Amino acid sequence: MPKLIVAYAREKRVAPYLEALALCGVGEEEIYLATPGRTNEVDLSGVVAEADGLLLTGGADLQPCLYHQPRLPGVELDDPNAERDQMEWDLLHHARARALPVFGICRGLQMIDVFLGGSLWQDLALQHGASGHDCFVDRGWALDHVAHTVAVGATAHPFAARLARHAPLEVNSRHHQGVLQLGAGLVPVARAPDGTVEALAWAGEDWWLRAVQWHPENLVAHPAHRELFADFVEEAERARAARRAAAPVTPEPEEARR
Repeated sequence: MPKLIVAYAREKRVAPYLEALALCGVGEEEIYLATPGRTNEVDLSGVVAEADGLLLTGGADLQPCLYHQPRLPGVELDDPNAERDQMEWDLLHHARARALPVFGICRGLQMIDVFLGGSLWQDLALQHGASGHDCFVDRGWALDHVAHTVAVGATAHPFAARLARHAPLEVNSRHHQGVLQLGAGLVPVARAPDGTVEALAWAGEDWWLRAVQWHPENLVAHPAHRELFADFVEEAERARAARRAAAPVTPEPEEARR
């Protein structure tokens, strides 16, 4: 099985992601749990060098300074975490250098977009008039509540073909921010009815990077959403095979050859 990095901040929220990966055969012993507290004194380049894939999970809003904007009047940011922002930025930097497979979910999609030079709507309802995305648990919505469908765009990207197999695709939704400007090298793969980017991918063939704005970890009972994790694990397994093939061969001791 591949070795995966799962980046998050709160212990009580990571379980559904680990359960989704377990359904694909990846046990917790194969996962490096990356939180700001665990990685403060850790060489993340070394962690990435030993990994086969990076999963960026959902969570707090990104700081607007990351995409060179001031915080807008009237916008309430959900629990911004500068240490987590920096940790995930560093993980993406090393992952990009090694072409490590990356799968982003909700906040993870937004972090990928901003890391590659994109920007966000700080509040979709306030700035864009978009609504129906913020179906949060504390407002009475279930984790698997279907909020809307997504439409796959006219692109030849393999990710689009994967999602189109299940069209119309119904998704849950727990976010109030979204992609404003796409980062360099990214293509939009699917959108909500109001135009909000719901899935994106790296345009080239030199880096497997995919992300969705919804929460498939809560929808793994449905094949379309479970396949997102299965595809990620499959690509990480390919990366593992390539990493092992490229590893230098340690010569046998001379006495062992006699």
